Amino acid sequence: MSRRFRLSVVLRLREMAEDARRVELAAALADHARAVAAADALAERVRLERRWLTSLQRGASAAGELQAAAAGMDLAERGLAAGRERVAAAAARLLEARRALAEASRRREVVERLRDRFVAAQRLEADRREAAELSEISISRHAWRLVEDGRS
Repeated sequence: MSRRFRLSVVLRLREMAEDARRVELAAALADHARAVAAADALAERVRLERRWLTSLQRGASAAGELQAAAAGMDLAERGLAAGRERVAAAAARLLEARRALAEASRRREVVERLRDRFVAAQRLEADRREAAELSEISISRHAWRLVEDGRS
């Protein structure tokens, strides 16, 4: 089995790994976007609950309504905190996916450089053989000319 064949197999495997990391990055990016959208919706809910509680506090309201509004505000704030934690976790997964893609890309590039060096070495060796053959032909022609000139 030739070295070039093995390098092409390894390169294909590295490309497949890089593609898999791209898919993981896309999924992590989508998860992060969903988490951010959910956190934004939860923040809006906190604003609405705060507005409701503030309006109840400014007017004459029953204690039960104030208690319900305060409980709603507390629940909305806990939801927002949980949403922010999900955003942070999604961001961490996104950063890890980016790092994994960068590593996979680096590994693929290493194999590509090895392949390119191997191809260049093969080309150089072929050029050297061709130059040696041309030199041999030139020497032979020169020797024949000397032999022919010596006969004349």
